[in-house]
Amino acid sequence: MTGLPEGRSEVGSRRLGRVATTTGLFTVLAIDHVGSFAQTVSPARPENMTADDINAAKQPIIEALGPISRAVLIDPGYLVATGSAVGGRPEGLGLILGIEDGDYADVRTSPRLLPGWNVERAAEMGADAVKISVYYDPDGDMSAAERFVTAVVRQCREVGLPLFCEPLALYEDPADRKRAVMEGVRRLGPLGAEVLKLQFPVMPEAGRHAPEEWAEACAEVDRSSPVPWVILSEGSDFGLFRDQVRVACAAGASGFLGGRAIWRELATGRRDAHHAAQRMTELRAVAEAEGTPWSTSMARRNTIR
Repeated sequence: MTGLPEGRSEVGSRRLGRVATTTGLFTVLAIDHVGSFAQTVSPARPENMTADDINAAKQPIIEALGPISRAVLIDPGYLVATGSAVGGRPEGLGLILGIEDGDYADVRTSPRLLPGWNVERAAEMGADAVKISVYYDPDGDMSAAERFVTAVVRQCREVGLPLFCEPLALYEDPADRKRAVMEGVRRLGPLGAEVLKLQFPVMPEAGRHAPEEWAEACAEVDRSSPVPWVILSEGSDFGLFRDQVRVACAAGASGFLGGRAIWRELATGRRDAHHAAQRMTELRAVAEAEGTPWSTSMARRNTIR
């Protein structure tokens, strides 16, 4: 790759504090996807959920979990519908805006931003940071993914917003998961994002791996990542995700961005807001006890470089 951004935005790095806890951990409520949200709430007929239906269903989740999570990852459609203040978001709640387009045929080979959206518009709408997801084949041509990340990094530098980059590995054999995740860290990590949002580096079935295998895989991620990193919940069971957060944070992660593992039962009406709030509280306590503050992680990596 040529023409890569040099250095890392000091302004963008400082602004990470707006989406972190006071101790520097990311304990973020992730509720940015539209299609998967509709599938979760109305699995029989997700196509019947309108944008208004989806936004209305997201609102009580944000109200219940936002004050605990410290920041929310949300989609631009919700932001436009509710205004730049994120209709009813608690005071002091950080806002990360997911601006990639994940609903078109070439998402795996030609990643792009949502039509009409860029980092500058996200900043104008009050975002404290932006997030992009990018699919990649670790055994294939990753140049499109690299160009996409590099272009968004450049936009972020121009307006001073930090970037959360989410590399999503494509693989067929479950045994390839760690290698696939590590290739994303190796190839996309150095391109300039402030934080990597990663899949747990081994297959997430509970009890399938020995604890030491989980720990060593996460330690390898930490050794290889040039920037602070967090894990995503990937729609997993809550108990499994809690264990993953504990292992990842103990290995050097700076927290998590959690979605359906936390709020699935609240969104579907099977459990109440108190139940979801207990989950977020428990996860935040794990991250605070085990995780590495993002500023500490970043300083250590800058020293190594």
